[in-house]
Amino acid sequence: MNNRRKIKKSVWLPTLLSIYFLGMAIYFGPGLIRAGELTRFIIVSVIEVAIIIAVHFFYRHRERQ
Repeated sequence: MNNRRKIKKSVWLPTLLSIYFLGMAIYFGPGLIRAGELTRFIIVSVIEVAIIIAVHFFYRHRERQ
């Protein structure tokens, strides 16, 4: 029998978005900081983390229904 457990969307989607966010922060972050855009970098990072958290709770809520 196939005993593989299905990974919930409330887990894999935020994880994928987090990996994407980290990649973009590593790629674009140093350039923004060197250009004096530290505030912009921080604001965008906080917004992205808030969206990732919201996606997690949204899908967790939908999975429970």
